[in-house]
This record gives sequence, structure tokens and C-alpha cells, in this order.
Amino acid sequence: MSRSQNILTDTQIESFARAISGRVSSRVSAGYEPVRCGMVWNGRPPERYPRLIVEAHSVDDVALSVHFARRYGLAVSARGTGHSYSAVFLCNGGLLLDLSHLNDIIVDGPARQVSVGAGARSGQISAMLAQEGLAFPVGHDADVGIGGFLLGGGLGINCAAWGGISTFNILAAELVNAEGKQLYVSPRENPDLFWALRGGGPGLPFIVTRFHLRCYEHPGAIVSNSWLFRFSGLPHLVQELETVTSFLDQRLQVMIALLPAPPELTEECSKEDGGRLIALSAIAFADDSEDACTILASLPAFANALVRVENQMTTLAEIQQRGKTLLVSQRFRTDNILCDDLSSAVDIVMQHLPTAPSPASLSLIVWSGQSKQPDTAYSVTGRYFVSTYAQWDLAEDDWVNAVWLKGFYDDMAAVATGAYINEFDLEGRLDEAYRCYSPEAFERLQGLRQVYDPRGIFYNPYPNSPS
Repeated sequence: MSRSQNILTDTQIESFARAISGRVSSRVSAGYEPVRCGMVWNGRPPERYPRLIVEAHSVDDVALSVHFARRYGLAVSARGTGHSYSAVFLCNGGLLLDLSHLNDIIVDGPARQVSVGAGARSGQISAMLAQEGLAFPVGHDADVGIGGFLLGGGLGINCAAWGGISTFNILAAELVNAEGKQLYVSPRENPDLFWALRGGGPGLPFIVTRFHLRCYEHPGAIVSNSWLFRFSGLPHLVQELETVTSFLDQRLQVMIALLPAPPELTEECSKEDGGRLIALSAIAFADDSEDACTILASLPAFANALVRVENQMTTLAEIQQRGKTLLVSQRFRTDNILCDDLSSAVDIVMQHLPTAPSPASLSLIVWSGQSKQPDTAYSVTGRYFVSTYAQWDLAEDDWVNAVWLKGFYDDMAAVATGAYINEFDLEGRLDEAYRCYSPEAFERLQGLRQVYDPRGIFYNPYPNSPS
């Protein structure tokens, strides 16, 4: 079945705008384009233009918007805070719901739980939980919205020790379905929808408005070690790490960033390094500083480091600030893989990263830990997460960076065990999004869309979708 094709007039739009508490921007209204561009974080608003952009201030606003869209044949999409590399939520000719005002946070300290609106940001959640001695594996940047982060899985801070992938910590959720009804979902109530929202990514047959989350005791001490190495030494460094990662404490977060070398270290680097260096960080989340230092001591000595800073106390807020400083340009695009064979992945990284059109572009390698995998839509595995963040400033450089990134990850696909949907290049390889799920999970998601949204009310960006 197709969506209704009732004719939508300006009068009907005005009547709808009066019925909800948030702002409605029409494609033909003054000020529409700044609102549309403001929905997009990546600096590259695509040439897709929703007929209406609705700023929801309540769950009732969301439900009314779905009812309105059903009546007039508009596909519905949603964005939490817009912190998306692909802006896949921009639905041409549809109704875009901006959920960023649904950002309230309610902490239940004794139960170690938090209830958050879909538009709440990672930094806000961490700060409120810390006041109650609690923590949650939020995004590594304080501005990351919790909604899209959890729906895509969520590779959060200390997630290996805090439940695995962040979405595994969803206890229940509240959503609006394709009929505009408000539902509560949990392992016992509407279990199919609960399964789907834990990692299903974009194009789900509902809009989540609230999450109920399991929290963890805030660490008594967070201690970091960091080292800098020459870029040409990456294969040797990876070999050192791979000898110990099978035995590392789950409370240890290990990340490699492949960055442009700062001016003060350029003389330390040779032509083989291409103006880049390796920044290795290891952060222990422990009961006290002594425990943290013991965890960090399980790492190799790294005798060939150019610079080392060890046993530094830090905080969750500082970790999120570090994440923010990695992105220094105006325009962004990303892609990634999960893998078990890190040495082969690194060989490909060393071939492609030095040829980046923009010297600001960087790659990350993160040890994913070895947590258990429950039955959720998030269904891919890999010991390592390898991602690349193309970043540049000028629109005229969009194409060359896109082509470079796609070629890079066409080669990376050969060693991948899967990919992470939240940082997958959905612009360049939308038809390969199945790589972000197990075959069984991807097929089940397609089936659930047909069952729970047969008319294609909710925008599904994937090829051959009902919408």
C-alpha cells in the first residue's frame, strides 16, 4: 500500500502549526533554508528538502505530526540533535521531526537508572548522572545526541565494561508508531520493536521519544596514559598491542589516533611518516588510582615512544572534550569497519591515509573489548573498530574527499567483519548498509518494517524500501 495522497494546502499547514506547541517551517516559508541547514551537523546539507520541518516540544507534537503526515501522504523522518555524518534523516518532500527539545533527564539514583528524552545530549547526561555518583557509556563528544547514538548501537565511553555496546543498556523505551499511537516497549511489551530499536539504525518503523537506561557506578578514579610515535611505526605498535589485547581488563579503553604531526614534532618525523604521527591513549576506569595504575601496567612499555605522559587523572568531561578537538574543519564525512585482523587493516590504512586530499583527515583504531552480545538488531562483531574521518573546509573539495574515502573503504571491506551504522558512509555506499548487521538481523529488520509500517509512513533511506 502507498501513503495517502490528499492535497496539502497552506491553510492546512497553518492549522496544523496552531495545533502543536513547536515551530513548523514550510518549504515555501521565509526562513526555511537556515532551519533546514541548521538540522545538519556535518557542514554539507544535502540537496534534499523536507516539505515541513517540525520542532517537537512534546510527545503529543510527535504523535500529531505522524497523524498529519498520514493524512497528507508525507513520509516522516526524525533527527535527535543532528550530530550525523550523513544527514540521512533529511527526507525530500517529507515531514522532518526535530526532537532536540525532548531533552529532559530524570535520574533514579537508588535504582541506578536514568530516563532521557531522545534529544538529550551526551554531556548533559554525564553531568547529571555524576551528581548521583552514576555513569553511562555516552558518546565521546558531549554534543552527541543520545537518540541516534543508541538507535545505531553506540560505541560509548568505557562501553566494554559498561554493558558492551551502549544500546545493550536500554531497559525500555517509549515511541510513536506508524498509526500515531504512543507505545511503551520492553523485553516483555512489544518485544519485536524493542529488539529493533537496540541498534536498528535509521529507517525504523517508529520514532523513539524516550529511553530508560541502566546506569553504572561512577568510577572512583579515571587515569590515562598517552604516547606519541612516528606514523611509520604503526605496524610494529599494532603487533605489540595484539600480544596483550586478549588479556586486557575490560575497564581499559585503548584508542589509536593517526593525526597530523604538530609543528614541534615535525623534525622527529621522517619522509616515511608523511607529516603524521600516532597518538595512543589508554584510559582506566577504576575504583581508585592504585587500581587504575595496575590496569594500565598491563600494557607494553612502548620503548620507542617520542613522548609519553603517564598516570594522569582525568574526568568523563575531559574525555568528551578530547573527542571534540579531533574535528577541526568545517565539512565532514566518515566510514569504518569492524575487524579481527588488525594487522591487515593497518596495511590498508598505511596505503590510503597518506594520500588524503586534506591533511586534516584522520583515522582511529579502537579496541572493542570482548563483551557478550545479546539478541539485538546491533549484531556485528569485531575486536577492533577502525574508522576514518575525512574533514576539509571548502565545498569545492567535497567530491575529491568523497572519492578518496570510498576507495579507502572499498579496500577495507576485504578485512571487515562488519561495520558500525552510525559512522558508515551512507551517502557513498547506502546499498551496502547490510554490512552493519548480521544477515539474519538485516532480514528481520526489513520484515518488521513491512509488518509495522506497511504504508511506508516512516522514511526508509535504504533501496527497495516501502517508502
